[in-house]
Amino acid sequence: MQRFVQVLMPIATAVAVISIVIGIISRLAQTTVAGISSLAFLRFTDTCLLFAITFALFVLVRGKLEGK
Repeated sequence: MQRFVQVLMPIATAVAVISIVIGIISRLAQTTVAGISSLAFLRFTDTCLLFAITFALFVLVRGKLEGK
């Protein structure tokens, strides 16, 4: 389980970075991308970053409990 979470953490971070770049470009161009507004991209970025933080905390706590 811990290995799976360690794989998901960088994936969530990468998706967040891509989403924020698209959101910023969409906001600057004042247009939608694939029918999705820039605010939706930025909120999705928040969600991805929260997942990445949660995964990181899970790995830290799991390591402490196992004595690593």
